[in-house]
Amino acid sequence: MAINKLTITLFLLISFAVFHCLAFRVEVQEFEPPRQEGQEGPGGGSGEGWDEEATKNPYHFGQWSFKNFFQSKDGFVKMLPKFTKRSSTLFRGIENYRFLFQEMEPNTFLVPHHLDADYVFLVVQGKGVIGFVTDTANESFQITKGDVVRVPSSVTHFFANTNGTVPLRLAKIAVPANVPGHFQVFFPAHSGFHQSYFTGFSKDVLTASFNIPEELLGRLIRGPQQQVGQGIIRRVSPEQIKELTEHEHATSPSNKHKDKKDKHKDKDRSTFGSPFNLLAQDAIYSNKFGRYHEAHPKRFSQLQDLDIAVGWVNMTQGSLFLPQYNSETTFVTFVENGCARYEMASPYTFQAEQQQPWFGPGQEEEVEEEMSGQVHKIVSRVCKGEVFILPAGHPFAILSQDENFVAVGFGIHASNSTRTFLAGQDNMLSNINTVATRLSFGLGSKLAEKLFTSQNYSHFAPTTPSHQFPEKPKPSFQSIFNLAGF
Repeated sequence: MAINKLTITLFLLISFAVFHCLAFRVEVQEFEPPRQEGQEGPGGGSGEGWDEEATKNPYHFGQWSFKNFFQSKDGFVKMLPKFTKRSSTLFRGIENYRFLFQEMEPNTFLVPHHLDADYVFLVVQGKGVIGFVTDTANESFQITKGDVVRVPSSVTHFFANTNGTVPLRLAKIAVPANVPGHFQVFFPAHSGFHQSYFTGFSKDVLTASFNIPEELLGRLIRGPQQQVGQGIIRRVSPEQIKELTEHEHATSPSNKHKDKKDKHKDKDRSTFGSPFNLLAQDAIYSNKFGRYHEAHPKRFSQLQDLDIAVGWVNMTQGSLFLPQYNSETTFVTFVENGCARYEMASPYTFQAEQQQPWFGPGQEEEVEEEMSGQVHKIVSRVCKGEVFILPAGHPFAILSQDENFVAVGFGIHASNSTRTFLAGQDNMLSNINTVATRLSFGLGSKLAEKLFTSQNYSHFAPTTPSHQFPEKPKPSFQSIFNLAGF
């Protein structure tokens, strides 16, 4: 009997401990990637589903989350899975957007193609040339680090990396035109495993369309014999690169569009809208701890109809991008250099193995909102080559750690969005009158005055505070300000 009582007691203690741990896990969700940069998922492949099982963080996409869109020994284009595949609820607002990353080795050429999608890309490293071709125009532009380029849907274009030593790296956001969240690439010439779109026509149609003998159709459909097996991205000689750039008369956008408050400065200068250099614009936030550049769709016509903003943040080691949130914009953020810890307050919980409900024809999913009063702290270490999402309305902060941190982002639904800082000299909360602050946070008058006015920096700050309050108040309820360390 004594043994049975002891067994029951131990069972109850263990059950209580497990319940306590699970409850705490829901309130504070901290995530750390289990592998270092460059490690692969199970089986050495792209590791579909591995990121969910490894991190359990819906907002963080590790390198193993990407799939090869196409790849050769001379370069690749990788793409994240559709966002709603991770969570149909959390990412419904951005389900029609896809993030891609392209890298081309020195002296390489990506053959002409078009997509049934609009996309915007940002050059994060290197230099090269992009050429556009339509039935009425043939334009090309030199591109370099910081350049932003809009590629309209179904416009044929090609790339060349004109640098002999440095890879060309591009971050892209695509907006499909036909099927929400999905698009295809079309090639006029046969390349590697990708057929020419002329393969979809009969010989009679092709012969009549091009007015060429049948023996030339093989060249049109299968390509030259000496190019059989070559990929979409292929190595070319420096002489061919020079010939290509000279023939195309490529112009450079890098020194154009300086921010001189000229209302006519950013109007299109070409059929396609001239590329512009993001880093040539004045930083909208800047001090010795960091700089943030942003191109807004209201100012740049190339971005207006897509309603996309493009941002670039550069933070020094040991600095903090102060807590903030965007009213309507969701940022898809790609890490180009270094590592950082990002923290975010979210009212949503996430289960990696949640089942997707099935809805019959004409039926739509209904999500019932509840005010649980809980705030879940999302914490992740993000490093070069990884992506993290910053949803609209969610307060977040970014802390650079071991080295300088560089990240670029594409803001979706950006036209009418505003950014609100929750700490720093320009923070919104400092405008709350002292009485309201005292009543809300249960502070005395003097502490209420200091709570939101003691930070000496705006936007970026050191991670080590210069001073602290003599008494640190302990709030009796969960608050988003736990993020900022109050």
